[in-house]
Amino acid sequence: MAAVTILSVVALGSPGYAEQAPSGAASTPTAGALTVTAPRVVRRKAQGAGRFQGTPVEVLSLSQPVNFGDLDLTTSMGVDEFKKRILYAAWNTCNRLESEYPSNVYVPVPADQNCPDDTARAALVVADSIIAAARAH
Repeated sequence: MAAVTILSVVALGSPGYAEQAPSGAASTPTAGALTVTAPRVVRRKAQGAGRFQGTPVEVLSLSQPVNFGDLDLTTSMGVDEFKKRILYAAWNTCNRLESEYPSNVYVPVPADQNCPDDTARAALVVADSIIAAARAH
């Protein structure tokens, strides 16, 4: 049975980064901000190319808040800007995960993970609920 290690990655020293969201959370809304969390499941390569026997599965994540308090989500312009911010946050968090844990050393499990798309898709589901609530008022 493979061991599982949970690692929390927190971006420090950069404006706009949040502390780690709960493990498994794709995105969490708070007052005026949505936290986008990029998850990644990996195995570290052992000595010798392509060897994984005995290496633990690790769950990594990085989070970044997306502020929307300054946007009017009842307009298409506000919604478009909100979604653009979410897409950038998804790309940025996944890019930072790749920088810190390169896929040539930490191989994604399964191999076909698409961090930016998966992260954006999960956050956009939550964003749609936020937008619907804003338009209902």
